[in-house]
Amino acid sequence: MTDRTSLERTVLKRAVLLAAVGASALVALGRFRPALALTLGASVAIVSALWLSDVVSRLAALKGRAAARFDWKLGLKAALRYAVMGALLFASVRVVPAEVPWLLAGASAVVLAVAAEAAVEIRRATRGGSGIL
Repeated sequence: MTDRTSLERTVLKRAVLLAAVGASALVALGRFRPALALTLGASVAIVSALWLSDVVSRLAALKGRAAARFDWKLGLKAALRYAVMGALLFASVRVVPAEVPWLLAGASAVVLAVAAEAAVEIRRATRGGSGIL
């Protein structure tokens, strides 16, 4: 596991916050299965984002090397990431089969967190402020 940049930490914290708020709202409305589906989808997406961050940081470290050769461990980790995430999503669909839209909504938590971070950065760049929404 590599050290996370402040941007990665911010995006992951926002993803967790978005998923927690969504699941809490569903639980408050008495919708426990959709809340479970949203939580499962968000957890798969967050773990996938962490793993992808490690792969990308490893690729960036390899870019500085002169010799361009295939690192089989890195390729195996990248392929394994997709296999594990697919298996987790399949298991999640089997656990809550009627709540697939909520599962996909949870899986979008990281994307929404990245969009929120982009909005903050755009606001910070245009206004020159602190960037807090």
